[in-house]
Amino acid sequence: MSKRLFIVSVLAVMSSVAVLTACGNNTTPPAAQEQGKPSEGTAKQVGLKPEAGAQLLVWESKGPELDYLKAVAEQFEKEYGVKVKVESVPAIDSVKKLTTDGPAGIGADVFSSPHDQLGNAVMAGLVLQNDVFDEKTKNEYMASAIEGVSNKGTLYGFPTAIDTYALFYNKSLMPTAPKTYEEIVKFAETYNDPKNKKYAFMWNVGQLYQSYSFLAGYGGYVFGNNGSDAGDIGLNNGKSVEGAKYIRSLKAILPLNTNDINDNIITGFFQEGKTAAVINGPWLQSSLTQVKFEYGVAPLPLLPNGEHPKSFSGIRGLYVNSYTKYPAAAKLFASYATNKPNLSKRFQLTKQLPPRKDLMDDPIITKDANASAFLEQAKYSVPMPSIPEMGNVWVPASTALASLWNDNQDPGTVLNNAVNQIKTAIKTKK
Repeated sequence: MSKRLFIVSVLAVMSSVAVLTACGNNTTPPAAQEQGKPSEGTAKQVGLKPEAGAQLLVWESKGPELDYLKAVAEQFEKEYGVKVKVESVPAIDSVKKLTTDGPAGIGADVFSSPHDQLGNAVMAGLVLQNDVFDEKTKNEYMASAIEGVSNKGTLYGFPTAIDTYALFYNKSLMPTAPKTYEEIVKFAETYNDPKNKKYAFMWNVGQLYQSYSFLAGYGGYVFGNNGSDAGDIGLNNGKSVEGAKYIRSLKAILPLNTNDINDNIITGFFQEGKTAAVINGPWLQSSLTQVKFEYGVAPLPLLPNGEHPKSFSGIRGLYVNSYTKYPAAAKLFASYATNKPNLSKRFQLTKQLPPRKDLMDDPIITKDANASAFLEQAKYSVPMPSIPEMGNVWVPASTALASLWNDNQDPGTVLNNAVNQIKTAIKTKK
């Protein structure tokens, strides 16, 4: 979770950077001037060809994803005759770096970024629309992935990976994955032993990122219109309140305060075999290589209302810089890097889940039970809102969850307080 929390902390800072850039940039990027015109090449038109003399610079985070893009760059050059230089720039820093490098003409033509920075990039005029994909191609990706790399209904990104959280369970304690939360509650009746720090189930209660799955599973949401309307906050509507009530009921099987249920404690208890099941993401697997028990991963259990919990998801993607001199070549490269065979290779190298529907039944995924479980949960995931106003949500929501859990306060009251704080923060920063 440390990576996700880091992204969240940077988001608020990025909001102000994007606003300043948008206000100070009165020059429309050359490539963006063509944005409203029909593209010479789309997924339907074989005629999308790189510009004469095109050369591309690509940014990606250091690690296996960088190695992957370097391999794709070599293939792309052989097939299209376009030289591609791939440089190491952390994906979380790419939008901020482009605010200066883009207008200066030294930014990457194609860059990698987490989807929750897209709103800032669009506001600052740094990214071109993805007009390579037609409706048919959109249908080849999970809806949540397409939603994540879109802004206010406009598609910008080329999805490379999706991450969300699911249920890890200790098979020596739970031979089969629980299908419902009611099964977990029943299991806790005979398993829980607080004196010996044994709990049936743990998750980071005070963190909206994970607790959102309960709120959204009952029909709640952060922002309306698929996370793009900051004027419509749904964290305190009746459905969110129902979800919060269910969260509070689970303290009966997890009688700890939120300060004692952080990620490090949860991971430690699970590693030691004390906690039977925990909510976490794929990144937890690297911490479980030395455990003395077999574990499994399953989609989040059904809620008492019979609905699937809707987890937050993060979408990694490639984007085309609006200042590129070679928009056709850049779009062609981003599309090429995210086709089925290349995303299959990317998964082999990075183990990051490919969001293409046509890979979900591919043996490369189906042979990996844990990957299949995360992808199954991803079907019910909701991309974290990428609009800048999301930076105002995390702290008030966390405070509300802590009050709900620690002090047994009324769900409606704490959520109303949180929403009022969010609205005030948004107005203050306008």
